[in-house]
Amino acid sequence: MAESILLRFLASGLIDVKGDDTKLERIGLAAGGLADELRKSPSKAVAYVLAAVDPEVDADDPVIVEALDALGKHWVTYVNTFSGVPVAVARAILLEALVQAAADNAPIGAAFVALARNVFSVSESGADTAVWADVITGIEKDVDARAEAEWAVPSTIPAPVADFEVPDLTPLAVTAGRTDVDQLKVEFRAAAGPQYVHQQQGQVATNGNPHWPAQSPPHWVTDFGDRMAVSVAEALDTAVNGVAVGNADLAQPIRSLAASVSGYIAEALSAVSAATTGLQRRVALLWWKESLFSPTGRVSYRSLSPAAAATLMAFDLHQQVPVSSPASVVAFLAETVMSLPLVENEQTHAVRDLVELAQTDASLDTARDAGALITAVPEGRGPVIALIAHRDAPASRDRSAFRRLTGVPHDARLTLPQWACWVFRELQATSATAASTSAKASRSGRRRPRG
Repeated sequence: MAESILLRFLASGLIDVKGDDTKLERIGLAAGGLADELRKSPSKAVAYVLAAVDPEVDADDPVIVEALDALGKHWVTYVNTFSGVPVAVARAILLEALVQAAADNAPIGAAFVALARNVFSVSESGADTAVWADVITGIEKDVDARAEAEWAVPSTIPAPVADFEVPDLTPLAVTAGRTDVDQLKVEFRAAAGPQYVHQQQGQVATNGNPHWPAQSPPHWVTDFGDRMAVSVAEALDTAVNGVAVGNADLAQPIRSLAASVSGYIAEALSAVSAATTGLQRRVALLWWKESLFSPTGRVSYRSLSPAAAATLMAFDLHQQVPVSSPASVVAFLAETVMSLPLVENEQTHAVRDLVELAQTDASLDTARDAGALITAVPEGRGPVIALIAHRDAPASRDRSAFRRLTGVPHDARLTLPQWACWVFRELQATSATAASTSAKASRSGRRRPRG
């Protein structure tokens, strides 16, 4: 795609290399170098997009200067080919660099689409509009496809397979006591009658039951039964008390099984949570829209001025959704703003006036503080939210510098729903690239030095 963009700029008369293909190749090399820089520092994408998309960007804008410096590394004498500063060439280099970087860096693609959509909503068509439209459409398809997948609500949720490791159980060792048979014989004889016959001793007194069954059956039965019950009970007690069980500690096998079951449940719940994330987001947003309550400002939007409410809505929505969101989320925001009773949906406001209101309204303190963390103090081309977040910077209050710093025409006007969508897109784009840069820096910081 990068080569076709250069060729289309060439065909449109936006750049002229005097028919020299080697010069076009050098421009392509410069774009490749900037693409590598973007991959290393994705946060640069915001300024790159805002400078590349504007035909009236200043020649001394830092991003234009950076693009021409990159060109100078491959084409030292480029200044002799063009009359004046070749801003159009720099813009073509920036666009190619963005397209190349967006191909393998999702945050850059998301930032590109969001910012370009904003700019084209207030700019007039130019010679390169068709080129930009094709590029935006192509990247937006990929960005939206990824976002829709992340927000999807699946019809089924695959559960993990239960694969428990059965604990090894040591067999139980059981030992039983033995009944004293000789003692039991003595007691049984004592229960049966007064004497018994011993092989050596003859008749031996049992000192037990004094009755014979033939002489006094009722008394004999009673005495016999009582004595036998006692003898048998004592024998059983002795045997049971002699039973011993070894290796009966089941604590470790039970703990192992419990850990396996807990792990399975956690994995299953994680699968359900991941699969229903999109549904949870949609439900939360519907609640937010219906309540018209700011979770960050802890105030009803109805109690704010329409312009402040629209701005705060954009920030609150940005706080609730990931930086990769479907295009429908922007439409959802517009509908939410239009639901406010005091918002006149067709009334337009000068963008500069909306910025000044956002710089001073006390209800936007939290939004300004958050914006200051993801935007730089305005110097060159940057997002409108940088002026809002860094309201104390001299350039932020300089009306004459507004066009130079933002690329927004002085006469640009937006409805409040459009303004909310503008702010939301800038917050999403800036956060996406800032987060990507922070993640890269964090990974780099964890690397151990060689040597």
